[in-house]
Amino acid sequence: MTVSVLIPAFRAERYIDETIGSVVAQTFSDWEVVAVDDASPDATGARIEEWASRDPRIRALHNESNRGMTGNWNRCLAEARRDLVIKLDADDVWKPRTLEILVEAMKPAESVGAAVRTLMCDEQLEPFDGIPGDDVMMNGGVNPYEDHTLDTARFYELAAHGHQFWSSSALMLRTEFLRASGGYDERFGCAADTELIWRTLEQRGSFAHRAYPGVMYRMLAGSISNVYRANDWVTWEATAGNMLSLSRLRKTRGLSRALSLRYAALWDRWQSHRQENGKKLPAKMCSNLDAVVANVEPPPLADRVLLRARNTAVKLLKG
Repeated sequence: MTVSVLIPAFRAERYIDETIGSVVAQTFSDWEVVAVDDASPDATGARIEEWASRDPRIRALHNESNRGMTGNWNRCLAEARRDLVIKLDADDVWKPRTLEILVEAMKPAESVGAAVRTLMCDEQLEPFDGIPGDDVMMNGGVNPYEDHTLDTARFYELAAHGHQFWSSSALMLRTEFLRASGGYDERFGCAADTELIWRTLEQRGSFAHRAYPGVMYRMLAGSISNVYRANDWVTWEATAGNMLSLSRLRKTRGLSRALSLRYAALWDRWQSHRQENGKKLPAKMCSNLDAVVANVEPPPLADRVLLRARNTAVKLLKG
């Protein structure tokens, strides 16, 4: 099995050498790097070209105009030539065995995806914590510090309550699946990877979690992800993406009682708060998310009534 490593890059001249260097240092060597500079005003493109001149496995590409974050992810995907695909953000770094471990986990035909653990780091790549998904996984009865290969439905039941267990730089998929399912959904920004994980877990098969802390995730002030979190934009993107996924799964596998109520709760949250909170969102984001929710069918009335009855009972008990 071979791997396409997608490295979408914008204004990454300070970190891109470490990022690409961590791919070159992998114990698994049958890979290609598809690095696309998204019309950066700095030396990002030149740094990628330098790496490509030294290693024929690295392909340096450039967008004539800026396509935006998710758009550039899809440009990278369009250029991928290998069986498996994984995206590595241009300021993140892999530990040496990341590809080796993920490729091995993807060998069974029933494996729809695989991921390693992620460590949050400061700008100097000093780790200070795992991602919140580790704690959520633990609370759900799955120890993130051990290897697990579980039915996708098991992981989905936990993840669909709004949790992202794996960073996008930790997630390996089959290239054919990612393309056939539409690539990265450009209606989303920072929640595009969360939506993709839900979409992956909607498939029938197994998913491999590997405890190896393979991704060093830089937390940078002023980064796109930090801006999204600070403005609570990612919450609204995730709400729309969560509903979209649950609405799809409801038509194929059906939903458990817990997920049916989750669906109803998300619907009520969106309907009651969209008008007020929508004023705080950028206009394009509002338009994109409204387009997402337009494809979501309302949850059954019985589930919405049951949810409200339960919420009322809880309030009475607390009062």
